[in-house]
Amino acid sequence: MSDTPDQSARMREFQSEVEALKVGGGRANPERLWLKVATIGLVASIVIEIIAYFGSHGTTDALAQRDYIIVALLGVAIAIVSTGLFVTFSLTRYFRYWLIRLIYQDRESSDRMIDALGKR
Repeated sequence: MSDTPDQSARMREFQSEVEALKVGGGRANPERLWLKVATIGLVASIVIEIIAYFGSHGTTDALAQRDYIIVALLGVAIAIVSTGLFVTFSLTRYFRYWLIRLIYQDRESSDRMIDALGKR
């Protein structure tokens, strides 16, 4: 791809409009909240797993060990759900940027085709 003056102007326009979007922000940005919830869930699952490990090894009572197995499974479930949330919401912003960039490249391509057809 060659850099034409129109293309670089279009790219500058794209970058200025992306910066003007101001997508980050408090309550209007639920992705950031869910990303924090996922991070807290991942840390909590590690803590739960450590507690379950040391608790099950600290007793010889089979019933207490089975209770700690249930606690460990709860930690694994929290880790799986938190990982899914983390992956989903951490990629959301990237995909939003990618979609806007794709739209601008499509506009640029359409402008070049119109210019080429108009010169005939």
